[in-house]
Amino acid sequence: GIRAFCLSRGLGDVYKRQKHLYESLEGFDKTTVIGPDFSTRERTPTVSFVHSEYSPQEVCASLAKHNICAWDGHFYALKAIQQLGLESRGGVTRLGISLYNTKKEIDRAIEVIKSI
Repeated sequence: GIRAFCLSRGLGDVYKRQKHLYESLEGFDKTTVIGPDFSTRERTPTVSFVHSEYSPQEVCASLAKHNICAWDGHFYALKAIQQLGLESRGGVTRLGISLYNTKKEIDRAIEVIKSI
């Protein structure tokens, strides 16, 4: 079942992929990662970011052209988005990672975001 699948994939691998995505986006000139880093494993498997030239909706549309699913908006954290001054530009772009995402898929998402 699902428990066996989770154990076979290894939750540690998911953590490594999340951290890799976070650190890659953090290193790009045109992206700013929003939220805490992955210095602790007590973190949700999502990475939120903003692009300096494109709105979150435009970033999601670009990713969708490459069959990469991402979301845009405030994700029920409207007050936080307002405090960060991001509401007028549409919030943030968010990518989620799960057990079934491979390193190759994460690397492809990173390359597409880098090219935007």
